[in-house]
Amino acid sequence: MVGKQRERPGDDTLQAQTMRKVTVRLIPLLMLGYVVSYIDRINIGFAKFGMERSFGMSATQYGFAAGIFFLGYVLAEVPSNIAMARFGARVWLTRIMITWGIIAGSLAFAGNLETVYVLRFLLGIAEAGYFPGILLYLTHWYPNAYRPKAVATVMVAIPLASVLGGPLNGWILSALGGVLGLDGWRWIFLLGGVPAVVLGVVFFLTVSDRPADARWLTAEQRAWLARTLADEERDRAATTSPASHRAVFRDRKVLGLCAAYFLLLSGAYPLAYWMPSVIDNVGEDLSSVQVGWLSALPFLLAAICMFVTGRLVRDERSSVPVLVALGVSVVTFVLTAVSLGTPLLALAAICVATMAAQTAKPLFWSLPTAFLAGAGATSGLALINSLGNLAGFASPFAVGWIQDASGGSDGLSMSVMIAANVLAMVVIAGMWLTARRTRGSAVPERPAPGASRPAPGPSRP
Repeated sequence: MVGKQRERPGDDTLQAQTMRKVTVRLIPLLMLGYVVSYIDRINIGFAKFGMERSFGMSATQYGFAAGIFFLGYVLAEVPSNIAMARFGARVWLTRIMITWGIIAGSLAFAGNLETVYVLRFLLGIAEAGYFPGILLYLTHWYPNAYRPKAVATVMVAIPLASVLGGPLNGWILSALGGVLGLDGWRWIFLLGGVPAVVLGVVFFLTVSDRPADARWLTAEQRAWLARTLADEERDRAATTSPASHRAVFRDRKVLGLCAAYFLLLSGAYPLAYWMPSVIDNVGEDLSSVQVGWLSALPFLLAAICMFVTGRLVRDERSSVPVLVALGVSVVTFVLTAVSLGTPLLALAAICVATMAAQTAKPLFWSLPTAFLAGAGATSGLALINSLGNLAGFASPFAVGWIQDASGGSDGLSMSVMIAANVLAMVVIAGMWLTARRTRGSAVPERPAPGASRPAPGPSRP
């Protein structure tokens, strides 16, 4: 790969030093922002307990309140990423963090269920573009060889948010209920919004849009990184990447990845929104704090699994790792569904299922970031993420409907996750087999280390 080519003696040291600086500068801040965004997205899972008492909310209404976030998210996702390409990550990601923080905090003052619906919808619009913006931003800083690790590390924020959010929200419900006349569930929203605003300011003051602007890198480091990224961008643009924003909407590979990601998230999102309720139902006489800690355990293990897996995967274009993760999640979701009467076995099964379902996410994102470039990357990443995140509306709502229709059956409602992950495997495996049949001469050979690179053009096969 280009990122691994040795261009002169000592180049490996130059690469290592450059990428170490980039990682230390960017990854902790991006991770922290994603942790806060995910907590603000899923903390309604704990606020649910108080909102049921305040508004008489049913399981179906809760599923709608949880899911309507994603309708706004999907509508604004592609325009948000296009705007980021125009205004730069520094300005646009800052705007996203500050606006979502303000709206998330405003949920604390909702006077009825209809207001909750409206604010959740607006929260989706405000946050739209943050995650695909991060992915696009990482393509501006990380060569192919380094990007899977970077994506996997940032996405550890998803289970980490549940690890932190579970105990924290459980404590807020128990300790702050009634303080200043506010119910505990209102404090969950209020305290969740403040960090996003603070992080937005910090982000604006500390990051750069591209390596050329990074004065914290040496001139030699900036030159190596810019040259490597430009070479890889030309490779992707000259082969399989859609050439324009419009072309993305007609590209079969992009549309296939949209379907696969929708199914993958349909098998993962209910974990975040329904985990506290499932644990509360399975356990006996658990306090809010105990439910919080037990809800955090599967996500803590998932964070470790994602971090380790990101460092083991060597081929960023391979579909095999994500297929393995989805296969494990299917088996363990089935085991969870049939073992809910045995709490310890059910907890062990849901831990493994969560590890597999969460780890499948960064493994999946290695696939589109390995072939999308330019305008194709700007719109393609946003389209895949936005259409995929329709699952955030569909799957929690489906779980809530099944629970209402079945009299509260947790086991039956898990059929949503099982079926979604099976179908995700079918779509990804189908795309993988199709790509193998058509690969051959359609994929240009990469030059050997030290060889001159042919200029891309229309005559290239």
